[in-house]
Order: sequence, then C-alpha cells, then structure tokens
Amino acid sequence: MSNITIKMFLKFGNEQHINDLFHNGTIYMNSIQWFREIEDNKVRGDKYEGIKSIRNLPSGQFEIPSIGYRGNYISMHIREAWPEIFGNIYSLYCISSQGWPNPLDFYIDQKMNEFGSHCLMIKDNKKFLQLIEKNLQKQKLKYHHGFVDYYDVNSANRKIHLFEKPLNFEYQKEFRFYVERESTEPFILKIGSLEKIAEIYESNTIINELKLTPFNN
Repeated sequence: MSNITIKMFLKFGNEQHINDLFHNGTIYMNSIQWFREIEDNKVRGDKYEGIKSIRNLPSGQFEIPSIGYRGNYISMHIREAWPEIFGNIYSLYCISSQGWPNPLDFYIDQKMNEFGSHCLMIKDNKKFLQLIEKNLQKQKLKYHHGFVDYYDVNSANRKIHLFEKPLNFEYQKEFRFYVERESTEPFILKIGSLEKIAEIYESNTIINELKLTPFNN
C-alpha cells in the first residue's frame, strides 16, 4: 500500500447517519454475517462475504464401461462458506491511485446514490484513520485495514480472503476496516467530532461534480 496514494475517503449514507458521523464520530460497524444475509439488491448485501473458497468446474463427459453408458455433466460453481462468521466491517469509498491510476479517468458510479442521500468527505485521511485506530486500541481489539480487491466469481478457483469481493462491487472502490470480535452483532465506535477534518455534501453533488487533480506520490 506504500506505493498507493490515497486522495480522500468518502462515506455515503442517509442524512441522519452522516450527521451523526460528522458531529459525534459514530462509526457503526455491521457484522460480516449481516452483510452476507441482507437483501438490498446487492448494494451492501453480498452472499460471497466471508466465504472460504470458490471452485469453478468445467463441463465434461463421464463413462460407466460396465454398462456401456456415457453421459454429460454440466459445469459447476461451488461456494464453500463458513456457517457463521464473526467480526465486523466498516467500509469507506476510497479515491486513490489504485482505483484510478490516471486521474483523468476518474468518475463515481451513479449507483453510489443507492447508499443514501448524503456523503461525508474526509479531508484529513491520516487523522481519520488515527482516530479509528486509537479507539480500537483502547478497547484492545485486533483489527486490519486496507483496500478491497475484486475478482471474477465465475473463474476463481482458490481460497478467498476478507479483503476480496466479486467484480460487480468494484464500483464501490472500498477501503475497509475489519475488527476481530467473537460476535455477529453490530459494533459501535465513538471517535469524536469530525467537524475539523470533514465536510457534508449531498451524494448527488459529489457524484456529479467532484473532479481530481494528478496524484502526488
């Protein structure tokens, strides 16, 4: 991640939640189980969240010589998942040189409007990350953070880790925190007011009007 430039973080949501984040620093982390089970037209919900592995087996033929039978079998897509998975996730939209190596290609997909009417723009990325990490450390919680990588569910044949998601979520440009907890319940973290390091906008304004200048490494 050292060679990647993070320009800014954005958090899309409804007006009430974004105001709570801005004024009180309320970081609401849903469980991995919640993301797996929620039905919301594949905006936040992801049935592949927290899976063990994926296998894609091609179609072919089989033969039973003793009875002179030859038949066909169809291709198979096998998703191996834990029956229940613990821990919590906090997701941010990240504008970075990883998502757009060329700033001239930058745009935010209109589908981000589906997350809510408002958006918090983080102006001091380093400070914001420090606030989250400091408060997690106070509670002696183990955590990991980083960019989400995206993969093709129809061609993958391997183990899948918690910082990977299917390609159809790539437009979300996710940077995530994963907090290790033996729980499937939501987790709320209070990091204090963000009024000095963030600004609130309507989502549609950010999506349609935000432009980038070249990245500085």
